[in-house]
Amino acid sequence: MKLLPYQIAAVTGSLLLMASGLMRYFHSGSPKELFIGILYFLANLLIFCL
Repeated sequence: MKLLPYQIAAVTGSLLLMASGLMRYFHSGSPKELFIGILYFLANLLIFCL
């Protein structure tokens, strides 16, 4: 599977959003932040890579 530049940018952005969610989760201890970060990652993968 060949990735196009916009797909690489989408995956990179998704990983940054997920990392941000993880950092907020560790800071606040709220599982909601972790869940939101994972949802952003999955949503961007579905939108841009399928």
